[in-house]
Amino acid sequence: MLRQLVINDLAVIDSLNIDFNSGMTVLTGETGAGKSILLDALGLILGNRADANLIRGGSDKTDITAIFSISNNPDITARLSEMEIESDDELFIRRTISKDGRSRAYLNNTPVPIQTLKEVGENLIDIHGQHAHQSLSRPKVQRELLDQFGQYDDLLKNVTDTFQDWKQVNLQLLNFRTDGEDFEARLTLLKYQIEELEQLAIGETEHAELSEEQKRQSHSQRLLESCKNILSDLSESESAINDRLSQHHREIIELSLIDNTLENISNLLDGATIQLDEAAHELKSYVDRFDIDAEQMSTIENRLDKFHDLARKHKVKPEALPEHLNFLTAQLNQLEGGQEQHEQLQQQKVGLTERYIKLAKQLSKKRCDASNIISEAITEKMHELGIAGKFNIDVEKIEDETPHQFGMDKISFLVSTNQGQPLRPLTKVASGGELSRLSLAIQIIGSKDNGVPTMIFDEVDAGISGGIAEVVGKLLHSLAEHRQIFCVTHLAQVASCGHHHCRVSKTTKNNETYTQVVTLDQNQRIDEIARLLAGMEVTNESRANAAQMLESV
Repeated sequence: MLRQLVINDLAVIDSLNIDFNSGMTVLTGETGAGKSILLDALGLILGNRADANLIRGGSDKTDITAIFSISNNPDITARLSEMEIESDDELFIRRTISKDGRSRAYLNNTPVPIQTLKEVGENLIDIHGQHAHQSLSRPKVQRELLDQFGQYDDLLKNVTDTFQDWKQVNLQLLNFRTDGEDFEARLTLLKYQIEELEQLAIGETEHAELSEEQKRQSHSQRLLESCKNILSDLSESESAINDRLSQHHREIIELSLIDNTLENISNLLDGATIQLDEAAHELKSYVDRFDIDAEQMSTIENRLDKFHDLARKHKVKPEALPEHLNFLTAQLNQLEGGQEQHEQLQQQKVGLTERYIKLAKQLSKKRCDASNIISEAITEKMHELGIAGKFNIDVEKIEDETPHQFGMDKISFLVSTNQGQPLRPLTKVASGGELSRLSLAIQIIGSKDNGVPTMIFDEVDAGISGGIAEVVGKLLHSLAEHRQIFCVTHLAQVASCGHHHCRVSKTTKNNETYTQVVTLDQNQRIDEIARLLAGMEVTNESRANAAQMLESV
């Protein structure tokens, strides 16, 4: 619960320090006195968006601190423990806003992101404004209120978790169909391409070898004729080179006997003769074994044609076909592994869908049960608040077979504000006063078990008066038996039902405006309630009526 609120330099508030207690606290004051500013301050503590325009004129920053008792709030203590923030039985929340627009937040003097204030604030304070019926018309809010009242949090979490798992698996399956080509078509094409290449049985170096042989065969006539002519010149003609070289070698040997400086030339010619003989021998062997095979040439050309045809088809070079086959095989293996994964994902989707449907049906049953109970309770409160007719929460099955995040139900708030009239959507109710009272009934019943220790009602009694106002006050008073209640009101009947009473007023000093908040004692309460009853001119009769109203609570 909220123990203390300290505000410095916020709008018309200079410095304010207010202590609060359990039970129901009412806040009254003239219009424009600053009651809404107190709610703005609490909103900032709860993580609302900061605005530098809220800073009091002449000040550099706004500084707000709220102190909460959390001894009976395990959700908060658990959250602080997760964030490794030390705490005992109290939680200090501080928010500062600078002129440059920067905003800082602290939990027990530990800096935290603003989002953390929102997360923590959800377990501290629940604010119901005078236009709460506007949010109550939203399907999301209606569903959340019913689920909150039903208290089947574990089942709802199982439904949402299963939906998230189903969504993830379904997304992976969709990726199989959107990766550029149809999965099955790609698999079939790969298998065909690989089979076609494997049937040709291409060796790793076969293309190079066949190309070399084709080149040799295509120039066979020239090779054979040239080699024969060279062989004839070297060793077979009448003036063969090796014969003449041998003759010259013999002459040099004879001359070296006369001049020994010619011996080296003799050695060189000896080596040349040996090399020439070996060349002639190898050339004769090449000519003797040379074979011009037209049939083999045709076979080679046919096979190379097949290589080139496949190479054009696969858009690679002929010599790269063996490597391309390896690449396609690797792709097929990967895709077949993906096919196995695809089948596993399909099985997972079937299993998750079955689990989701089972849980969603259980959730629908829980919602229907909770709907009956809360509808009767809100209808009863409507009657207490002077609204005849009936309230009903309709739980309608969504016909779409696709899982939805929060179950397969469409939640609708229906109401009839007069007996005999048909139930209509909440948004179709025309009377503002009826909407305010209906909203109050829904908030009181729907919030009984939400676990939030502090509730604030901001002029939700607008548009009502007399006996109905008294009923509203007593309803809020009874709600304060279980939690801390704050109520901003202009009605004496509501204000008299509070356990505590704060008056918000505005004063002017030295041409500056200040807002003050004073906790009233019993006599001051009588005067304030008398003012609410009689207006500016408070009489003894209005004071007597005020005293009687306080005594009757």
